Amino acid sequence: MKTLDYLHLDASAVSNVVASLKQLLADYQVFYTNLRGFHWNIKGHGFFVLHGKFEDMYNNAAEKVDE
Repeated sequence: MKTLDYLHLDASAVSNVVASLKQLLADYQVFYTNLRGFHWNIKGHGFFVLHGKFEDMYNNAAEKVDE
C-alpha cells in the first residue's frame, strides 16, 4: 500500500503515537456502540428522559469518531 507522507515523519518515531490513536479510536467506537445499546434498551421510570439523553450522547460520539 502506498501512503502519502506530507509531514515527512519517521515511521518508527511515531509508531507509539499511531498505536495509541488507533486504540483510542477503537475504544471510542465501543463507547458509541454501548451508548446506542443503552438508548434502545432503556426501561423504567426515566425512559423518556434517558432515551433522549442517550441519543444525544451517541450522536455526539458519532461526530467525534468521524472527525
